[in-house]
Amino acid sequence: MTIAILGGTGFIGTAIAERAVLRGLVPVAVARGEEPVNLPMGAIFERGDRLDSARLVEIFRAHQIETVIDIFCLGMLNTRAVFEAMGEIGGRYLMLSSVDVYSNYGGLLRKESPPVQAAPAKEDDKLRDFRFPYRGNPHRPKAVPAEMFEDYDKIILEEAALADSRFATTVIRSPMIFGPGDKQHRFGWAIKAVRAGGLLKLDQRAANWPNSYGYVADVAEAMLMAALDPRAAGRTYNVGQAHIRTPLEWLLSFAAVMNISTEVETVPPEQKGLQFERAEATDLRYPLTLDTSRIRRELGFVEPTPEIEALRATIAYESAA
Repeated sequence: MTIAILGGTGFIGTAIAERAVLRGLVPVAVARGEEPVNLPMGAIFERGDRLDSARLVEIFRAHQIETVIDIFCLGMLNTRAVFEAMGEIGGRYLMLSSVDVYSNYGGLLRKESPPVQAAPAKEDDKLRDFRFPYRGNPHRPKAVPAEMFEDYDKIILEEAALADSRFATTVIRSPMIFGPGDKQHRFGWAIKAVRAGGLLKLDQRAANWPNSYGYVADVAEAMLMAALDPRAAGRTYNVGQAHIRTPLEWLLSFAAVMNISTEVETVPPEQKGLQFERAEATDLRYPLTLDTSRIRRELGFVEPTPEIEALRATIAYESAA
């Protein structure tokens, strides 16, 4: 069986290709080819722009693609052509969405003031009311054209994809994803601080902020499982680790894995401790956490990577960066 991965040569796409090959599938990674291509043996690279629906249809038909996994859907501006191509071939479409669709994210960004939801978000919980969260927001990922992030909104994409009867959509809502290849270095701050040693000063506002994470290979496996299972058509699933940690707990977890004795002190904002910038930029009364029980219950998902291996691989990657 052949599947297509749009954005298949990047951090997450490569992990999906690796998991697909392990299953005996033939993944076709579609990307513009502007970055190095390092796919596993058995995967196929096809050069194509996601804004070119005719090229996408050509690739899909040439490889008899019936299932498409879309990593890089940001907004309608960069995804409309993908929907058009899917409409031509039909089949299954899995889109990678985000925890940022939920109402707590609006509060976190100080864009609106919903009631704080302390419990991890479930798939049917309230979404944020405002749209286009990155408009006018300087705190956004780099290396993406500004106009794409001005148009960014996963809620709009989810609604459009699920409403399109020409193909069957599955939505995966992910937390922050970490692991080898993570260009945002989500745990770089913690690993660097632990390695430096001494007393670690952590901003007291951020110390106990609950946040969900997912290891890249585990998220990739969840996406692949959902894309291939007929029961997942038309469904939305949260993915991520079953446990939730705070920045304080992550510091201590990495210290334990690195076998480095660590003492952490929580400090007031004027001392500008670790995670000061995050505490300044966001309202950390709002957790960014996910309940991932649905995909475990309905599809039988279990993380394929022992967490100790995930943390060791992340430490090795960040130490070499």
